[in-house]
Amino acid sequence: MNKLALWHNAKSEYSYAYDSKTLHIMLRTAKNDVDKVHIIYGDPFSWESNQSGKTVWKHEKIQMNKRYQTDDFDYYFIEIKPPYLRTKYAFLLENKKQFLFGSKRVKDIESKDDLYDLFDLSEYYNFPYLNHEDLHNTPDWVKDTVWYQIFPDRFYSHRKHSQLKWGKLPVNNHEFYGGDLLGVIDKLDYLKDLGITGIYFTPIFKAPSAHKYDTENYFEIDPQFGTNEDFGLLVKQAHNRNIKVMLDGVFNHSGYYHPFFQDVVKKGEASEYKDCFFIDKHPVVNFPLDHDGKPINYYGIDLNLKTFAFTPHMPKWNTSNPIVEKHLLDCIKFWIEKYDIDGWRLDVSNEISHDFLRQIKKVSRMVKKDTFILGENWDSSIPWLHGDQLDSVMNYDLSYPIWKYLEHKIDLKTFKNMVTMYLAQTPKNVMENMFNLVGSHDTIRIKKRLKDDVRRVKLSYLLMFLSAGAPNIYYGDEIGMTGEHDPDNRRCMLWDAKDQDHDFYAFSKRLIELRQKHPSFTDYDYHFIDLDILAFTKTSKNDEILVFINNGKQMSVELPKQLMGTYKDLISNEKIELHDKITLEAYQYLLLEKGSI
Repeated sequence: MNKLALWHNAKSEYSYAYDSKTLHIMLRTAKNDVDKVHIIYGDPFSWESNQSGKTVWKHEKIQMNKRYQTDDFDYYFIEIKPPYLRTKYAFLLENKKQFLFGSKRVKDIESKDDLYDLFDLSEYYNFPYLNHEDLHNTPDWVKDTVWYQIFPDRFYSHRKHSQLKWGKLPVNNHEFYGGDLLGVIDKLDYLKDLGITGIYFTPIFKAPSAHKYDTENYFEIDPQFGTNEDFGLLVKQAHNRNIKVMLDGVFNHSGYYHPFFQDVVKKGEASEYKDCFFIDKHPVVNFPLDHDGKPINYYGIDLNLKTFAFTPHMPKWNTSNPIVEKHLLDCIKFWIEKYDIDGWRLDVSNEISHDFLRQIKKVSRMVKKDTFILGENWDSSIPWLHGDQLDSVMNYDLSYPIWKYLEHKIDLKTFKNMVTMYLAQTPKNVMENMFNLVGSHDTIRIKKRLKDDVRRVKLSYLLMFLSAGAPNIYYGDEIGMTGEHDPDNRRCMLWDAKDQDHDFYAFSKRLIELRQKHPSFTDYDYHFIDLDILAFTKTSKNDEILVFINNGKQMSVELPKQLMGTYKDLISNEKIELHDKITLEAYQYLLLEKGSI
């Protein structure tokens, strides 16, 4: 047995409280290296005398299920419910011989009697207690949401006039096109008809830029977008249509023109706000300014302060400073209490201290118990997802394999390995609330990424909507908008019907309808089928769907007997008969429900 491949860690993604009574436990082994795995577990304080008068530990022994497999590893899973909410546990591995794998070592077992002499609980893993305070308690509404991301300046203008022509190309970051909050209200029925149940706004607080990630005033809607009263009306109108509203909170850094920072610029070390930022030297401004006194991004200089990246107009907040702490937490409370928002998306959340993230979540939940806290983390984010900080993150862990596979940067085998690793190493109560996406204001448009081939874009949406978690549509993707990286990915929304891809809109709407009807869409696991094209089933209770995706040229594949039969195509509602062979055209997919006709 390959002992070096064994891996488990208590109180981690390998062992976590799924709910107040249930533990999920995972063990990693080398691929096909172990014949069976059992878990031995029990309450550490529960002992009894056996028939021989010997005191023995009361325990259960249950076989674990091999749930996932990659090219390198197997992952064994079990769900247990400790009756007293405490448990000690170890793993009994069978591979010609028996081994006990605990927290300290892997021990050979020579006999059954030897096994029962091994109940030295100091060598067992420990989950001390399922404390209800430590549970995620993510709001129930999150996992069923279909999000729609809006970049406000480019969505719709109620005012019908602007300094720039709507839709002008090319787009530049310093340009304002006139989109506003009343314009969003004008289009709420459009979103409702599509099936949207949550809006995520990029920042809308007062800031000099078009993107608003350089906040000047955390308590005022930027006049470019309207007023605080306009926003209040928008939230009410959205809620009347059962649409949630999530704001983008930029709490890692402020803008150059925030009054706290301007005080430091003017007064230097004499400023009462000098410790609100991370300033290495005074004067703080050692970077060039333009003729209007605005910072110029100049990357050939060592700044005298910490910033987001190396952008001098985004000084990093010192969130351990009491002034900053109160200022930002007051902002969190203000928009929830006064305007009844439903969630915060936290910009650059992985650079904010864990301590301050905990405060954000605690304050948000105190004001409104079902507030959603989403983080912008681009990497694997388990340290942020233990229940005390973020409810969810923007799920680039899933985006990456989808992108790379559909871009032909990885093959089918690698895609399945990457997705399986994601499934195995993401707690299920986290996965079901993930913010799934194939594009955003920070990425190239999915259509442009896939060479403006709408067939491939459909495949990306299919994979996103068939994944546990909440899908997100970046404004305009549903009607076929394209665009390179920022700022080209932030073009004005196409509202003229002749410019819209109505077939893709109908496809997007159909996926939303199917997701609401079929619980298998949101099941955690893809049950991959070993074929030369991507094929898998998804199941949930009595609901099962079969998916074929051909990510390339026309291909014919032999089908195993268990897949043959009569199906309904869930997109066209047509009857489909599967026999011993199937031929798919280039980039064709089939989304099938068995025995429905």
